[in-house]
Amino acid sequence: MLLDMEYYNKFPKVLKNALIDGIVSFPNSIQQNYDELTVYRGVRYSKDKTIIDKTDFLSNVERNLRNPMVPADHEDISNYSCSCYLKLEEMRTLAKFPRKNKAIAKGKIKKEFGPIDVNNKTSHIDLYLFEGIDPSDEFEVIEEWEKNG
Repeated sequence: MLLDMEYYNKFPKVLKNALIDGIVSFPNSIQQNYDELTVYRGVRYSKDKTIIDKTDFLSNVERNLRNPMVPADHEDISNYSCSCYLKLEEMRTLAKFPRKNKAIAKGKIKKEFGPIDVNNKTSHIDLYLFEGIDPSDEFEVIEEWEKNG
């Protein structure tokens, strides 16, 4: 999907540059306007980290820039997104929960956060957060595991 430069400028530098350079492009199924959605997301959680913060919403590419040990395919647009799920059971299965040092958070996303691409078969959502958006206040941990706390 081809969007104008003004729209590209709303995204973090790493995604904006990949779009401008033609490394990635949004799929035709991208949704810019959508109603508020309740979603589930895995967040880091341990005895030392029990608060959801902006770092819990970094894309794989952003995490790879901070720590090169985190794998990320820079040519796959979904690696620039923040993954969420519409269905809790799908998330548990596809994201392999429970997981060490992770918890499941439930929250709301809205079009002001950025566009989404929804896979209705798996309930997976790629959320492409705009620069400066921090959804952490909209989320709360709903499942943690004793071994993590």
